[in-house]
Amino acid sequence: MTNYAKLIDGILRYAPGSTNKTLGYNLESNRAQMLADGYKPVVMLPNKDKFTDCEGFYSFHFIETETAIEERAAYHPYGYEELRRKAYPGIEMLCDALVKINSGDSSLKAAGEEQLAAYVQNCLQVKAKYPKPN
Repeated sequence: MTNYAKLIDGILRYAPGSTNKTLGYNLESNRAQMLADGYKPVVMLPNKDKFTDCEGFYSFHFIETETAIEERAAYHPYGYEELRRKAYPGIEMLCDALVKINSGDSSLKAAGEEQLAAYVQNCLQVKAKYPKPN
């Protein structure tokens, strides 16, 4: 079933449903009258779940064309801060390394220092992958 609507200030306003005054107004059989009243068919995007990306997100909006109101997807890339936040290693790795370094046990301390060095290296790789813009 095709839905009909008007786009008013960016908000989709569907044709009235079945009420006492407009019984059957929004039926496909009344297409000519809805078009004459300024309503247009609404074309929705199929399979919105395919709009995924690890480095950004999509928002959806409607635009009015000459013959229809069409749903469109807009891609918004994350800034470097969000990309880094998602890519940094877990803080647990850092905490565990610090506990080992400060444990007083020489073998734990050595393991903690290795772990801390790996943590720092991972963070530096993330910074290199997602540099701060100038």
